[in-house]
Amino acid sequence: MLLFLGQVVSNLGTQIFNFAMSIYIYDITNNNAIIAGIYFALGGAIFFILTPFAGAIIDKIDKVKVVFITDFISGFAIIAAGVIIFLGVSNTVALIVLFATTIILAINGALFNPAIRVLPAYILDDEQQQQASSLTTGLFALYSIIGGIVGALLYSYVKIEFIFLFNGLSFILSGISEMFIKVVTKHKDEIIMTAKAIISDIVIGFKYLVKLKPIFYLLLMASVLNFFTTPVIVNGIPYLIKVELVKDPIFIATLMSAFTVGIIVMSIVLGIRKQSEKASKLIIPGMIGMAFGFSSFVIILILFKSNIISFNFFIIFACLTFLLTGIFNGLLNIPFEVSIKRNVDKDMMGRVFSVSSTLSNGLTPISIAIAGIVISYFGVMILFYIGAVAMILTAIYTSLNPYIKQL
Repeated sequence: MLLFLGQVVSNLGTQIFNFAMSIYIYDITNNNAIIAGIYFALGGAIFFILTPFAGAIIDKIDKVKVVFITDFISGFAIIAAGVIIFLGVSNTVALIVLFATTIILAINGALFNPAIRVLPAYILDDEQQQQASSLTTGLFALYSIIGGIVGALLYSYVKIEFIFLFNGLSFILSGISEMFIKVVTKHKDEIIMTAKAIISDIVIGFKYLVKLKPIFYLLLMASVLNFFTTPVIVNGIPYLIKVELVKDPIFIATLMSAFTVGIIVMSIVLGIRKQSEKASKLIIPGMIGMAFGFSSFVIILILFKSNIISFNFFIIFACLTFLLTGIFNGLLNIPFEVSIKRNVDKDMMGRVFSVSSTLSNGLTPISIAIAGIVISYFGVMILFYIGAVAMILTAIYTSLNPYIKQL
């Protein structure tokens, strides 16, 4: 409950903050897609470079302390950034502050992420993992809806500095809640960590993961999928709505909310049903369904761009396709998360989660940075075309892979 309450507060603050930043970065750069792409990519690049090292460290230290200390650092860093912007600095200085803040948050996130993902394995029994993952996934999706809507409203009606303050305080309150968690998550013996030992642990974690072939192959598919589709969400949707169509940011929040409602629906379904012994029976249909849902969105977008349907019809149909994509996203990701927790030894989880994060998302900062250049020279539509093709091909491969069928 302490972990749950802490995450409710900080995740909501983060969703509001991230949405506001996706708009603010365009405002202070005169809609420069290249600078925005570099900003979006920087934090991710640092996060995924450090994550394997962080995972090796996390396996050997108190994970609870890592969680609340990193929350405190993130909170104070964000508040400090808000204070600087509140003083009335130029757009150039504000941009520097944003880049500095995202670097600090990325370093903290590299430590926080594997620690927070491992903790439920120490707190809950194996048969509770699907319900816990469903609850966590559903609530995170709910934060995205609320965060997007509230972020759009706050950005339109209050100063950006107050959004910094709100998010910073949410991290601090989260850290206070997590301080009271009493779970033993570290070795009793003294641990001496050297650079050589950490690198050795990363290699051990990677080799351990490779032996889990169903999980390993699915992670490779996720890497390909995320490389081509993440820029659609991070770069494409905000640019399409705000810059190209010149519409209110609330429409960005509307689309993202439809996707997350789908995830909530599936998290509720999986949360109340008995945990499946064979995850692939859910994962493969989930991948196929995502490809169908997103491809349908691209078709709707083409019809709108061709003046065949109006903007209002486009938004309605787009929300329906995003809802469908979100439902199948939950059907894919929740069972996969449970599979990792059920098949990986607790002493290896930090390394496995960090290596898996690097494998599945490590290339996305590059694709996000490239997407800014692609938008500037070829237009935003190319991102949607590539994303749809990548989803279809990935779904076909996943459904035919004999190792993934074993999961």
